Amino acid sequence: MTIPPSIFTITLFLITFIPLSLPTVVNGLGSASTAAITYGTTTVCGIIASEPTQRVQCYQNGQVILVQPNISFEAISGGGNFFCGLRSGGSSLLCWDTSPSYSSFEPRRIYYNDTVKLTDLTVGDTQVCAREINSGIARCWRGSNKGGFNFSSPREALRFRSMTSGSGFSCGILKKDSSVLCWGNGYIGSEIQRQFGNLSMSSLVAGESHACGLTTTGTLVCKGNNGSGQLDVPFSSASEFSGLALGSNFTCAVRARNGLVACWGGSNRFEFDSNAIENISFESIVAGLDFVCGLTSSNLSMICWGPGWPSISAKSDVYGLGVVLLELLTGKRAVFRNEEDVTAGPIGVVEYAAPLILAGGLQKVVDQRVGLPELHEAAAVQVLAYTAARCVSLEGKERPSMSDIVANLERALALCEENPGSLSPATLSTRSE
Repeated sequence: MTIPPSIFTITLFLITFIPLSLPTVVNGLGSASTAAITYGTTTVCGIIASEPTQRVQCYQNGQVILVQPNISFEAISGGGNFFCGLRSGGSSLLCWDTSPSYSSFEPRRIYYNDTVKLTDLTVGDTQVCAREINSGIARCWRGSNKGGFNFSSPREALRFRSMTSGSGFSCGILKKDSSVLCWGNGYIGSEIQRQFGNLSMSSLVAGESHACGLTTTGTLVCKGNNGSGQLDVPFSSASEFSGLALGSNFTCAVRARNGLVACWGGSNRFEFDSNAIENISFESIVAGLDFVCGLTSSNLSMICWGPGWPSISAKSDVYGLGVVLLELLTGKRAVFRNEEDVTAGPIGVVEYAAPLILAGGLQKVVDQRVGLPELHEAAAVQVLAYTAARCVSLEGKERPSMSDIVANLERALALCEENPGSLSPATLSTRSE
């Protein structure tokens, strides 16, 4: 038996969302990665690797959200209603509140030091921790502006090789003997540390209340809460797995020999079975509290599946399509720097183009590198432009349906081929479902 999945795809180097289905709520804890998911808000963020400046961009409620500042980051990690990013080089650590926003997320800097640089960023539900590169000392802060307990750092005499965070606790692998040490508030961290005992570990990943890792001999072991069988590794020969992702009550792992994903735990043993990932190889995987996402080896897209990744209205898909249409129309990226105002920060193509199109200023946004269109071609461009502008309306109910969009694009094609004369925006299909 296989549970039909709810999935969607994120191309991390472009942050392009292919419209299959999108989340209503996302949940995430864990370690540093090129992608971060916050719980409590519908927010997915990624580092754009294809641009000279490897900035962060987020997607929330069907919209691309700008993330300031426009600088390169080496890792991001998500928690409860916020996420954090470590600037390339490790000198600065920034966090962003992901409360619903129509334009951008503004940063809050929690660390800056040009001399003592950080690595191993890890975010739990409210805590943020990172490791000093040279010394291995762990530093922790409370990351959320809206509550959470004080989260202390471990003693400076302790030196770590790597770290990870769960719900109310963080753990690390000690440099001196590769054993696991945990700290934080509550019982679970102490219990995880006790269960790992004197095992020598090479890697460690935390979920909500359990942790798994590879021993120095390559065997996968899991410790902590086992209420749903999340510790019951089905098989674990040496060097069997290369990557891990842990949620609230499940564990997933990437097989080293072929990149395929195996999962166990959850409410039932079929919960994370999915045709969506059958015979698909993954470079890495990350988990939310009740879903998992993987970066595919074939095209660096991210596929997400699991009970916490449900479908919502197709109107969110419409917004993503509208962004793509505006990129084609203007010749600009989803987020770009306006050459006419070099002092301004980056701007989204939606904020730049949609108001001008709806105000009758289409000629101001059309890609100037393209030659002047013929009369019938101009009418087709007008259809495309007004369709795109309606697709990115802030309210989902104001966006056209997919069938209306198809009808408009077919009409634009007919205009190019048949030269029917002028066209008014009032004749476009803009009905909402």
